[in-house]
Amino acid sequence: MKSKKTLLAAVGGLALLTGSAQAALIASFDFDTASGWLADGSAQTRNSANNSIINCAAGALPGTNGCGLTFSGAQEVTDGYNTVDWFSNGGVGPSGLDIVSLSGTLITGGAWVDTGIITHRNFILPSPATTLHTLDLMSEFSITSPLLLGPASDTFDISFVETPNQGGCPPPNPLGSSCDDAFTIDGLPEAIVFEIDGITYTIEFRLFGGDGFIVADNTLYTREDEENTLFVQARVTARQVPEPATLGILGLGLLLLNRRKLMK
Repeated sequence: MKSKKTLLAAVGGLALLTGSAQAALIASFDFDTASGWLADGSAQTRNSANNSIINCAAGALPGTNGCGLTFSGAQEVTDGYNTVDWFSNGGVGPSGLDIVSLSGTLITGGAWVDTGIITHRNFILPSPATTLHTLDLMSEFSITSPLLLGPASDTFDISFVETPNQGGCPPPNPLGSSCDDAFTIDGLPEAIVFEIDGITYTIEFRLFGGDGFIVADNTLYTREDEENTLFVQARVTARQVPEPATLGILGLGLLLLNRRKLMK
C-alpha cells in the first residue's frame, strides 16, 4: 500500500480554542467523510485465461480504460467513484465494490463509530474471466464541529485475489465458502493527533468485518457468492498534557536525585 496523507488543519480554528490553562475536555467531535475508487489509471485487472496483468488507463468505462473495469456512482473525490464493477457471469450481476461515506459524531473516550461502509459483491465467475487485481481507494476525513480540522486524505493500494472455484480451494478458507476471496491492504489510515488547551486528542481508525468479512491483520477474507460488508471505523481519545511547571518540578527532582547519588 502507498499511504499518502495530507492534513490541511484549520489553524485559525485551533488558535481560537487555545489559551486557557485548565480548559474543559471537548466531549464530542462531528465529522464528515468522502471516498472513492480511483479511475485515474492506477488500477489493474487480471485475465485468468493466461494469468496476465492488464494495466488500466485513466477512465471510468472499459472502452476508455481498456481493462474491463466500470466505475460509476457519485464522485466525492477527484477521479473517484462510489462503485467499481468487473466481470459479470450473466446471472445476479457483476462482481464489484461499493463504498458509502458517512457523517456522524465521535464521543471523546467513547466507542468506535462507523465512518464508511464497503460492500463486496462477490459472485462466482466463470473461467476464464477478467477480474480486479489492484485498485486505489481515496478517503478524506474532516472534523466539522466544534472546530474545523482537515480534510485528512489517504490513498490506499488494495490487492485482490480472485480464488478458483473449481478443482479445490487453496487454504486458508476461514469463512468456509466454496472458496473465500481475499484483499490485502498494507496498513490503515494514520491516526490524527492534535492538541487544544493542553489536551492531546487522538483519532484512530480501524477496519471491522461485518457479515461475510474477516479482518486478519492486513488481509481481508470475503465469502464467495455473497454480498459482504466491511466497516471503516474511528474513535477519539484524550490525554492531558502535563503543565510546564509540573515538568520543571519533575526535572528538578531527577537532577537532585542524581546529585545525591554522585555525592555518595
